[in-house]
Amino acid sequence: MSENKSFRLYDSLEFFWRKKIWFIIIPVIAALIGYGASFLVPSNGKYVGKSTVFTGSVKLEALTNPDHIMTQYGKHFTGKTEVFVPTRSYIKTETYGDTEEQVKNELNQFNEQLLAGLMNQHDKVIGGTEKYASIQAERIETLKTTIEDYKKLLIESDNVTVINNFTTLLSAAEMDLTNALATEQRVRNDVIAYEKPSIAGETRVGQTETYGTQGAIAGFILGILLAILSLSMWKYLIDARNYRKA
Repeated sequence: MSENKSFRLYDSLEFFWRKKIWFIIIPVIAALIGYGASFLVPSNGKYVGKSTVFTGSVKLEALTNPDHIMTQYGKHFTGKTEVFVPTRSYIKTETYGDTEEQVKNELNQFNEQLLAGLMNQHDKVIGGTEKYASIQAERIETLKTTIEDYKKLLIESDNVTVINNFTTLLSAAEMDLTNALATEQRVRNDVIAYEKPSIAGETRVGQTETYGTQGAIAGFILGILLAILSLSMWKYLIDARNYRKA
């Protein structure tokens, strides 16, 4: 029984060796089919463009929400486009098209419009903050003048009641001046620390990935398996025919 099994194994291997050309023909044909089939996979476009916009310190929900961004600034896109907001400070965009120029122009237009919206909000915040700082600066000058007036009146007056009243007013004015100076400094620091939106790097446009290589490799592997299966079936039919003749 053992010798019979060994003989059959040897007989099969010998058959495979005689038909070894099929281990080349079938996998090569399958690889070519896989390569060709890969081009039938639906594609979003021949070119893909990617860009990143830094939002700076602008954290307004309307300018960092992907759906709102596409509705507001992405109506001109002709190909599939997606907007991602991986963090609150970056907006990433990916768009597809048939030509490199088309993708680049559409993406640049989107970035310019989005950046303009971000800068508009940035300028509003900076403008409002600087206006508040100016108001504090004016208040500081007024308080300084008032404090000097109080000090003069205290020097000139001999009335105890008047002195007590102006002493209280002077103390309150000095406290207000301290608070106003601290507020102005804090507001000025906020203006300095408020980051400006910008385009983070260049807009990148390149050809979309094709799956020809992957399709060819997958087809070649399947072709080897198909060759083994086909030759095994071929050998089985030959053995069955010989058995019936015997």
